[in-house]
Amino acid sequence: MITREQIKGFEGNAEGGLNQGGYGGHQRLYANYGVGDVEKDGYNFYVNSEYQSDDMITNSQLGYPYNTSNLTGIGGGNADGNILGSDGTFSNAVTQTTGVVAKAVDSSGKSLSGYQLLNPTSGCNGLSGAHSGYVTGTPTGSVSSLCQQDTVSKYSVISPYDRRVEATAHLTVKLGPRAKLVSMFTYSQNLSYYTGTPSAFYANTQSQLGTSKGVLAPAYLPDGSLNPNNPYASLNESAQLYGRFIDPTEVTQFSQNYRGSMHLTGWEPSSWGGDWNYDSSMVGMNTDLSTKYGNYINIGDLNNAIENGTYNFVDQSANSTAAKNAIAPTEIVHSKTEEYSWQASVTKGLVRLPGGMLNLAIGTNVRYEGFSAPNANPVDPTDVNNQYESINPFSAIGHRYVYSGYFELNAPIVKMLNADFQGRYDSYSTGFSHFSPKIGVTFKPSKEFMLRGTWSQGFQVPSFYETNGTTIGYTSYGPSNLTWINQHLDANGSKDSYAQAYSLGGQSVGNPDLKPMTNNTFTGGPVFHPFPWMTFSAEYWYIREKNVIVSNPTPAATVAAAYEAMNTNQTVMIDGNTVVPDIADPLHPDAPRRAGIIESSYINANSMMTDGVDLNLSITHRLPGPLKMINWYSNGHATWVHRFNQTIPGVGVERFAGTEGPWNTTSASGTPRWRANWQNTFTWNKLSTTFTVYYTSGYHGTAEDNDGPGTAGNCNYALYQNVSSFYPSQCNVRHFWDLDMTVNYQFNKQWAGYVNIYNLPGFKAPYDFGTYGSYLYNSSWAQSGAVGRAFRFGVTATL
Repeated sequence: MITREQIKGFEGNAEGGLNQGGYGGHQRLYANYGVGDVEKDGYNFYVNSEYQSDDMITNSQLGYPYNTSNLTGIGGGNADGNILGSDGTFSNAVTQTTGVVAKAVDSSGKSLSGYQLLNPTSGCNGLSGAHSGYVTGTPTGSVSSLCQQDTVSKYSVISPYDRRVEATAHLTVKLGPRAKLVSMFTYSQNLSYYTGTPSAFYANTQSQLGTSKGVLAPAYLPDGSLNPNNPYASLNESAQLYGRFIDPTEVTQFSQNYRGSMHLTGWEPSSWGGDWNYDSSMVGMNTDLSTKYGNYINIGDLNNAIENGTYNFVDQSANSTAAKNAIAPTEIVHSKTEEYSWQASVTKGLVRLPGGMLNLAIGTNVRYEGFSAPNANPVDPTDVNNQYESINPFSAIGHRYVYSGYFELNAPIVKMLNADFQGRYDSYSTGFSHFSPKIGVTFKPSKEFMLRGTWSQGFQVPSFYETNGTTIGYTSYGPSNLTWINQHLDANGSKDSYAQAYSLGGQSVGNPDLKPMTNNTFTGGPVFHPFPWMTFSAEYWYIREKNVIVSNPTPAATVAAAYEAMNTNQTVMIDGNTVVPDIADPLHPDAPRRAGIIESSYINANSMMTDGVDLNLSITHRLPGPLKMINWYSNGHATWVHRFNQTIPGVGVERFAGTEGPWNTTSASGTPRWRANWQNTFTWNKLSTTFTVYYTSGYHGTAEDNDGPGTAGNCNYALYQNVSSFYPSQCNVRHFWDLDMTVNYQFNKQWAGYVNIYNLPGFKAPYDFGTYGSYLYNSSWAQSGAVGRAFRFGVTATL
């Protein structure tokens, strides 16, 4: 953490704002107060406090097409569920809506009727309307009533509500003329909250081991009365219920961080070489995270309610809180991380070389790391239904000590040549150890030109969840096997909702035999200083890693397609991956299922390499002629990615630069070849105006980690097909520009005001139909283009 050594008096700031559409409210307050002067009084003590709050932004608050699943206006299809065609049949039939329906079935699960709304009077509980028609899989001539549903408009979230509070106490004490002690304590908390699509009544548990399929609402309840949740009870027929919980899922995360540190620095004179300089610090940090899951259905509890009639599926709003909690009990899980560290170093000038003093620094570091994240949704081996429907079962636990020693030798050999030698040895209590060297050289023949370069080796030990944990992530996949698809069709011959793109689970299990990743890094390039007011640099960088830790080396699409080709409903092994089937197609329950979760273990891949160029420009100058009263400060940075390749055993070389890859590990953020920003500030008297331009280049909408080596740029493998069957075709994603502006006016020495405008021109995000990390755009590079122009207004005070 970089903090100020001292603050004297009071400083404060108040800021507020929102997006142009009236959403995305933002508030920020901070205040500092300090007393004492380090040089005059020998101490300074200050306190700092900060508060920030950002409202949740939902898709429904944005403009078209981000606020709907109907994409016909941009050349796509209408992804609304339950669209009634002119022929009287449903397309994209979706039985899981908040308008609960039931279907009469016999003991073998065969349909005896169409789908009937349990409560025709209340209708669809806020959805667009009920339609009546024929649904495939039901008896010929039967009529079903289903509710049309736009899940994007109803439930999708762009960004969560977020609230951050922080307080710091900072003390600096001068210990005589040659030493200083700094101590600090910080407490911070962060609260985030977001909602999601309600849990379904016809579903599997998260592990796919338990299910509500086949759990039928009986004609008679245990007390002998007719079951009000079964519209076919008077016919003595059982019913399969379909629908969603009345309330959206809720996730609330509350973290508290405690950090304390002491830092002692000083120097002592020496009769030879340079002075002795010493530095020692101790840091302790604990983070407690509480995650609360609300309105998530437990399949076992749901099944009990279906069989015993203890939940009112006809009118969900009539249920008591206790009745709701009985099928969707709140789950709270507590996680903790802790780290304690002590380091000490000594620096000494040894001898004077022609270019300056030869300096040596040596140091040591002892660190403890601990991590505990219990599973919020474990499998109960005695009852596989006793698990939540969709809570992520992430878990990890572990602790370790790290002992390190390091040195640095800086040698100004001659005036124009400087060499720097570094080395660090790390030993982990878990059995890993490594020596990491680094060499840096600068050659400066003149003040206008300099060459610099570095070479280093490093390593990274496996994380706790990679060696002793479980993680699961979801990517999008669209079934492709025609034989399989033809068994999952709507009445009009189109693919039913089960055969369209869906979220495919990828579960990674820790591997205690993993090796650390090692890397070699080289950087080098010139620095030009042609004028006193201008600096320009270009630096080539090259990074090569070995033993890269990856999960599921076989592309997920390859595994899922192989599972489809097997026409099975069983759990199978494919290329070392365990494939667990998804829940059955509601319209075709006896048809072969799609892959639900692909389970695999972390492994060490062969290697990863990336290289490219960084460009930097800095200008500080007064404008010419009649504008000479205006000062100009300019800073620009650009990065070009030449290559980003990963070699996987048995797969080959996957190339990501200029594509959407790596797709499976980064929420499909991709690797644009060019990213740049250029900031220009103009000051005149008390007025300062800053313009910042951002640029991200376009990229191919393909990813070789999803479809295999050699598919980059091949439109036949465009990822939009995996994300949604209703997206327009897209092979390439366009570039994105952004421009922010800040205006600051200093009223006097005490008061100043400012206005920030983000995305000043209102640039629109380019469509990205291949990403699954956000809806229709890539949130990593173009978030501002989706949420639109935003304003921040603030005032600062220094008293």
